[in-house]
Amino acid sequence: MVLISVSELKEIIREILLGVIKEVPYPSRVPQDDKPLTRAEAAEFLNITPTTLTKYVKEGRVKAGGTERKYSFRKNDLIKFMFSR
Repeated sequence: MVLISVSELKEIIREILLGVIKEVPYPSRVPQDDKPLTRAEAAEFLNITPTTLTKYVKEGRVKAGGTERKYSFRKNDLIKFMFSR
């Protein structure tokens, strides 16, 4: 059995959480990638079907460039969408 104080336990938890937070791809920490993603690439990135992605675009939930026949997506916009769910 190991005994530690409450303040020591808080510090251990704080260090663990800070490590996890640094790994999360929050939109402001995502490097800007100029290469747009295709509909298939964006759907794979979000782990959804291309049909569902098109539905989300039409509903205004996901930003897309281009036209319905040739959508393009920015990775940063897709990450923002993931955080808004």
